[in-house]
Amino acid sequence: MFGMKKRAVGPLADVRSAERWLATLPTNDPLGVQRDVLTELRRLSERTARRTPAVLSAVFLVDTRANNLVRTLTAQYAAHGNRSSKIEKQLWQALFELTQGFQACYSAFEREITERSPHNKWNALLAELLGRHMVHLGRDAKVRLYHCEQWIPAKWAELHTPFIQACAHRLERQPLTLDPMGGATTIEREYLSTLVMQVVDPGNLTPKQIEWVASQLDEWCRLLRLTLEPKSTMTFYVDLASNAGLRRRSLGPLEGRVLFVDTQPLYALLLQNRAALEHAVKSDANPEKTPQHREQLELFVKIASRIDPEFRPLSRRGERTPATGSVDAIIGFATIADFLKSTRQTGPPGYAPSRNFGGTTDIAVFGRSRVEPEQAIEQSQRRLGAFSAPGGAWELKDTSTSGLRLHCAMTVASDVTLGTLVAVHERGHENWVLGVVRRMRRLSAGIAEIGLQLIANNLVNVRLVEQKKLRDGTFSAKGGPGSEVARGFQGLFLSFNRRAREGIVQSLIVPPFEYQAGKRFALQDDRGARAVRFGRLIEQQRDWVWTVIEPLEGAVSADASSRP
Repeated sequence: MFGMKKRAVGPLADVRSAERWLATLPTNDPLGVQRDVLTELRRLSERTARRTPAVLSAVFLVDTRANNLVRTLTAQYAAHGNRSSKIEKQLWQALFELTQGFQACYSAFEREITERSPHNKWNALLAELLGRHMVHLGRDAKVRLYHCEQWIPAKWAELHTPFIQACAHRLERQPLTLDPMGGATTIEREYLSTLVMQVVDPGNLTPKQIEWVASQLDEWCRLLRLTLEPKSTMTFYVDLASNAGLRRRSLGPLEGRVLFVDTQPLYALLLQNRAALEHAVKSDANPEKTPQHREQLELFVKIASRIDPEFRPLSRRGERTPATGSVDAIIGFATIADFLKSTRQTGPPGYAPSRNFGGTTDIAVFGRSRVEPEQAIEQSQRRLGAFSAPGGAWELKDTSTSGLRLHCAMTVASDVTLGTLVAVHERGHENWVLGVVRRMRRLSAGIAEIGLQLIANNLVNVRLVEQKKLRDGTFSAKGGPGSEVARGFQGLFLSFNRRAREGIVQSLIVPPFEYQAGKRFALQDDRGARAVRFGRLIEQQRDWVWTVIEPLEGAVSADASSRP
């Protein structure tokens, strides 16, 4: 009857235990630290775990120290994620699982407080608990945007719940210091940051751009407040009883637990920054910084148009036309080049008439071989299946002179990043077209939407052989008498015209390590060889470079015309 209460045990029993445990973790293994922290968070999230105010204080300490871990993993993801899909998945999964672990742990503590009678120790920790939970919900949204994934409705309800609880206890504007390096914040500001992040993202931001926007949100959201009454008819609102985020107000009446946000102060700030960038682009004395300033200016234009209280949509490059049908898709520069090469080598689908007895009988009776068309179709399908994207055919939704909108399986979209090359063949049409992934959006657990910018409506696999200058002033694929034939590599020769009356623009896509402005090559295709020179760079991605080509006068040596 005089027994002592059972105390929590483990690394997170209290703040001192957490301090000692954190000191034992390795300093040069962020993924190892992430696994150890995640293990303890999952243990505290279990239904049978003992959760006390002392344990929650220990979790707060771990969360504060984990901010440096998150910064390290995020920096590695932004710097190295585009170099290897394996590294990208490993780092993304580490960030995602860490924020999921903190969310599950904080949700368990919130249930613990709700189920128990009010206690002074719990009440003293409630504001920080709700604030930290809100921070990790924001990180969850940001990490998903790396993969162009929007929140499902249930996730919005999960965001609204802690904010409603904070409002019920009048804690939404209480100053909190959740990160010593970040300064004071509030639950309302963290809530608004997540809402604004989802609004300003157009679906085609790179991880670096997303991180830059996230770093500006604290300053931007200092200008915003949630109010019960709108300050103007043109504003945004959020319904706490719904499964949606920040939306632009319509003319009709609103029902539910609605709060309004006047984004005019933020829009004015963005316009000031935009004007400063426009001035920097016009008067920039350093040509190397001009592309960077232009990229920032384009980003500000996108963000400002989405946060503007008076909706002014950006003009489209081409009017969209609804379309339906299945398309075949091949992903990646190397895969597309190999497919076109195999198609060129095997020639158009078709077979010579069969010479066996059955084929002879068919010819005698029907005047043709009945097997021939089936063989041609089977050969074409087998070759396409070896190169096409897994998950089946993609669905075409609409087209324009500048792009396509497609739906594909989510399993495919997880392997596609912004800037990926995709060759598309609409069934029933002859030519393949080439596009670059500019926008991605998750529609459901199994379907993703992809926006392609068309860069070619006709593409051919070509071989390029370096041309070296000889002593007599001519160029040859050989460096001189007795030397070996110069090394060659494959590329994609593109032809594009937006409209029938416009001229055809020709360009070339090659591996990044092969591009050197002004370098001469012999371009070989089925029609022969011709001399070209690399021109200005149009765009560069991880596995391809898009460049202008300049045709050169003069004959190409026989060495360049012959294929190995």
